Amino acid sequence: MRWWMPFAVIGAVIVVAVGVVAVLFAMREEPEARSVDDALEDFRSEDEDSGATADAAATPAPGVYELAGEGREAISFPPVEQADGATMPMTVSAADESDCYSVRIDYNEAHWQDWNLCRDGDRIMEHGGHTYQQWDLGAAQVENLSTFVCDPPILFLDFDKDAGHAEQRSCAGTNDAVEGTTITSGIDTHVGRVTLTVGDEELEAIHITQDHEISGAQSGTNRNEYWFRASDGLPLRGIRSSNIDSDSPVGTVTYTEDGTWDLVSTTPQT
Repeated sequence: MRWWMPFAVIGAVIVVAVGVVAVLFAMREEPEARSVDDALEDFRSEDEDSGATADAAATPAPGVYELAGEGREAISFPPVEQADGATMPMTVSAADESDCYSVRIDYNEAHWQDWNLCRDGDRIMEHGGHTYQQWDLGAAQVENLSTFVCDPPILFLDFDKDAGHAEQRSCAGTNDAVEGTTITSGIDTHVGRVTLTVGDEELEAIHITQDHEISGAQSGTNRNEYWFRASDGLPLRGIRSSNIDSDSPVGTVTYTEDGTWDLVSTTPQT
C-alpha cells in the first residue's frame, strides 16, 4: 500500500494549493481612487521635463482637474469586479507639437485612459491613445496596456457642425495581453449644443455620441457620450459603456465597463 502514498501526498498538496489560491482570491483588494495630489505630482514632474506649449485660447489649459463620478469594470473569468473612484483626476498636458495635447482620466489607481488630440482650426483631431488596467487576482496581478493609433488622424470634435451631423471613424490598436490587432469603428454623432452647469458657471457645451463596434482580435461594442466646452474642447461630462470579448486559454473572457463622470471646476491645479 505504500506505493499509493506519493499520489495521496500530491493530491493533498494540490488541495492545499487550491485552498491557498481561493483564500488569496477572497482576500484581494479593490483599487482605491487615485488622488488629485498624486496626479498633480506626476503632472508637475512631467511639465518640468517638457518645453511643450499650446495655444491657450484654442486648447484646454494644462493642469489637473477634478472629476466626480462612479462606475465599475468586470471580467467574467475569474469573476472580478472593481469600482471607479468617486473622485477622478483628469490631467491635461501640452504635447510637443503646436496646439496638440493629451487628456488622461484616472478612473481609479489601477485604471486610466488617455487621448492624444490636436486642434486644427474649428476641429479637434484624435491621433490615438491608451488604456491601462491592472487586476488583483489574489495569487497574482494581471495588467494590460492597450495602444490605439488613428492613422490618418480622425475627427474627434467639430466646433462648426450642425446638430445631427454623423461621422464615420476607425482606429486600430494592440493589447499587451491579447495577440493581434483590434479595430474600433463606428459612427460619431454631433448631437448639438446645450448649456451645462459646472460649479457656479453656466457653459455652452457640445454634446457628441460614439457608437462603435469592436472587431479583429477582440469583439464587442463600445458606446460613449461626451460634452465638451464649446470654446476649447475642455471635457465637461462623460458616460461610457463597453462589452468586449477576448479569446483566452480558458475560453472567451468578457469585459464589461460602465461609468459616468462630471467636471467639478473649470480651473485646473498646476
